[in-house]
Amino acid sequence: MRISRKRFFFLLLLSLSTISFIRLLIITTTFSSHLHHHSLPTTFTQDHLTPKEFNLIRSLISKRAPCNILFFGLGTSQHLELARLNRGGSSVFLEDDFGRIREHRSERIDGVEMHLVEHNFKASEAYDLLHYARNVDDCRMIPDELLTSRCKLALTGLPRAVYNKKWDIIVVDGPTGNGPNELGRMSAIYTAGVIGRIKKDMHLNPTDVIVHNVDRTVEKWFAWEFLCDENLVASKGRLWHFRIKRKYQSNKLFCSQNAVQIL
Repeated sequence: MRISRKRFFFLLLLSLSTISFIRLLIITTTFSSHLHHHSLPTTFTQDHLTPKEFNLIRSLISKRAPCNILFFGLGTSQHLELARLNRGGSSVFLEDDFGRIREHRSERIDGVEMHLVEHNFKASEAYDLLHYARNVDDCRMIPDELLTSRCKLALTGLPRAVYNKKWDIIVVDGPTGNGPNELGRMSAIYTAGVIGRIKKDMHLNPTDVIVHNVDRTVEKWFAWEFLCDENLVASKGRLWHFRIKRKYQSNKLFCSQNAVQIL
């Protein structure tokens, strides 16, 4: 039986389409199977602590609890989980985003307080602020009390309880500082550096300061400047752990060494 030319081309097109569909089905099935047996590695956002970072803070709190812990940034539920370890102690969160406070307010934990605070500087202002701090004595010298500091990096609008307590652990993980137009952590790190040095019994009871996201330039610069390389005792991933045992009474400077060079 003879087949017309039009019918022949129709059957040819149908056959090619069927073959293409079968090949696409085979490729898709193979790729899906490959992903199932070779899953992608787990990734973390800037707001999350990796398991190693989380365990470093958990170990520190477990050793010092019950104690006073000050958190700059509420972050995720990880931070509240760490606060739960501080049974019998006081854990205060200073958060600039009311939405985060509202999200976690229903989680009632003994000894935990959450306060809305205001930060004034974007991450893009960090370079100019560091030069300002190095040239103004009010920023270079450690004040006797944070409220007396005239350095514009000082957070002087915090709840009164923050200034009155002796903090054993300070965790700097806020504001987010994820981009140049986001609020940066310059004031938080400076304030942690001041609070960590105004305890009278520091030699017997040092202040542990944790800074997260030190892979970012702002956190790295300001941690070097106000927490000091000689106080760095541990690091895990994007986390630095400083232990401040004393302040330098001879000149009341933050660090005993020369300032870290900005490249």
